[in-house]
Amino acid sequence: MVFMLRGVTLRALRTGSLSVVSGVFFTVIIYMVIIMLLKAAFKFRNILILAAGIALIAGAAGYAPDAGWVRIAAGTASLAAYAGAVAATMRSREFKKELELSEKLEGIYRLNREIDEQYRHISGRLGKNLRQKAARVLRHKDQLLHYFNEYHDDPVKQKIVQQALKLVMAYLKLAGSLADRAGELSPKSMNELTARINANNRRLGTLKSYQAVLELSKTIEMDEKLLEMMKEERRDLETASVRLDQIESSIVGFRHRILSNEISDTEYEEIENAINEATALDNALNEQRRRRRESCQ
Repeated sequence: MVFMLRGVTLRALRTGSLSVVSGVFFTVIIYMVIIMLLKAAFKFRNILILAAGIALIAGAAGYAPDAGWVRIAAGTASLAAYAGAVAATMRSREFKKELELSEKLEGIYRLNREIDEQYRHISGRLGKNLRQKAARVLRHKDQLLHYFNEYHDDPVKQKIVQQALKLVMAYLKLAGSLADRAGELSPKSMNELTARINANNRRLGTLKSYQAVLELSKTIEMDEKLLEMMKEERRDLETASVRLDQIESSIVGFRHRILSNEISDTEYEEIENAINEATALDNALNEQRRRRRESCQ
């Protein structure tokens, strides 16, 4: 619920409307209270109290079928006992811990579902080599989740596993961007652009109109700038490819340490740094793509 509150509030903030933010915040708070109430209401102990109350009402009706006040009194007492039990559950420290754990686990498993969805989204765009690497990373992720299911109540493992999943997501996003850029910057595309520049340079010597020479020179200059940008992006793609392999190695290392129970809270920052580096590289690739497309317009 905390994750939902954070996500919905951030989306509302992007609208720039304080009233929208306030309305969304209030709605989510109401939703959270309702969820807490329902979870408390359906606790096994409280269900037993409710069942006992229903049995009491039925017994009262059978004992004194003509005395309506008896059924009303039994019903009121049963309802009060059930409501009191639910309220006591909501105030209990144990219930709050269970609820907090449930929220954390839901956030982790939601992230796991998002990772699987991200892989389905990009898998068709990945080449054979990248697809195999991504599938291998997902297998490491699944092994990690299988282990985590047995030790999910450990707060340190909760933090580290969630960070590890975020790193897997960053890996998949970077892999998708890498595949897209590699397709756009294929040797064939660059050779075609080089051939066009050479052809226009040869054509330039045959033109007699000053205006035609001026326009074609501008075209050649734009293509040469585009070709240089593409070469720069190709060099950055090599760096990104190496970084992708490093992230995979990091994921394998983190998984090994977690499964070997050698992980500690200090690993959190290390994984966070890896996530930030992968995200920054992904953003840089997308920014280069945007600038290249603008230069073509």
